[in-house]
Amino acid sequence: MYYPYFRGKQFDLLALTALLENDLLSRKILPIIEPVKNSNALKKFIALAQQKNYLFYLIQNPLSGDFLTEEGLRQLQAASSEKALIIEQPIETIEVVPPLLIVHEAQPVMISDWQEGRYKVVVPEEFRLLNKVQGEKILSQDGFTRLPKTFFYQECPDELFSTTHLTFHKKGFLGFSDFSIDSRIYYEHSYPSKILSLHLVYFEQNILRIHHFLSSEEAPSQKEKFFELMEEVTRWLTILCGSQVTAGLQLLLKTAAKNKFPGMGVMRKAAVMHHMELMSRYLD
Repeated sequence: MYYPYFRGKQFDLLALTALLENDLLSRKILPIIEPVKNSNALKKFIALAQQKNYLFYLIQNPLSGDFLTEEGLRQLQAASSEKALIIEQPIETIEVVPPLLIVHEAQPVMISDWQEGRYKVVVPEEFRLLNKVQGEKILSQDGFTRLPKTFFYQECPDELFSTTHLTFHKKGFLGFSDFSIDSRIYYEHSYPSKILSLHLVYFEQNILRIHHFLSSEEAPSQKEKFFELMEEVTRWLTILCGSQVTAGLQLLLKTAAKNKFPGMGVMRKAAVMHHMELMSRYLD
C-alpha cells in the first residue's frame, strides 16, 4: 500500500479531489494529510472521500497552520476520516492511540516503550528508529530533490525518483510513503524564479524517475515560458504516461491549446495528479 504524505496545500488537495471525482485514484493509495489551512479545498476533499467511502488519514496534531487552536483541534477530531498522530511524546502517555502514528523526530520515539502494543507507524529508514519501533512499519522516504534555485536543475534535468515500490515488501514493510513532488521540509511560499519549472515523474522499466522540465530565462512572459515547457512535455508524452495521457497532463495540454497560462498552482495540481494517477495504474 502507498501512503503519500501531503501538507494540506490547496492545489495538492484539489489534485486528489479531481482524481477521486473521476475514479482515477486507486484504493491502494491511502493519502496522509497534515492539515495546514482550514480551506474549502480540505472540506471538499473530506466530504467527497466520505461520500465515496475512500480511506485516508487526517493528522490530528499538525505542526503548523490554522488548526493550532482548541477549536481547530476539535474540528480535526470531529472530521470524518481515519486519524493519524505525529509522535511528539512517549507513546505510552498518549490517551487514545489512533490507527496511524507518524515519526518526525527521533527523540520521542527513542524514549517510548514499544512493548505495550503493536502500532502502524510511518517511519524513515534510519536503523536506530527501525530497531526501536515495534509493529507494522510504513517506510517513509523523501524522493524529491529540493534545490535552492530553479536553474540548478539544469545540471541534472532527469534523475531517479524511487525504487521503494519495488523493495518495501522485501524489506519487511507494510507499505511505503513519500511526499510526492515535494520534500520532507515544509515550506509555505516558494521563491520567485526567472525560470518556469514543471516536475513530472514517469516509469522506466518499473523504476520511477523524474524529469525537471525548465523554460528559458529569455522568454518575455510566464505565458511564453509555459508554452516552451509544454513543447517539451508534448515530445515526452509517450515516455511520461504511455499511450493513455494522464488527467493531469490533459489539464495542461487543454490550457495550452486555449493559448492560456494556467498559473503555478494549477501546474502543481497537474503534476500531483499525474504522479498519483501513474501510481494508481501501477498498483492496480
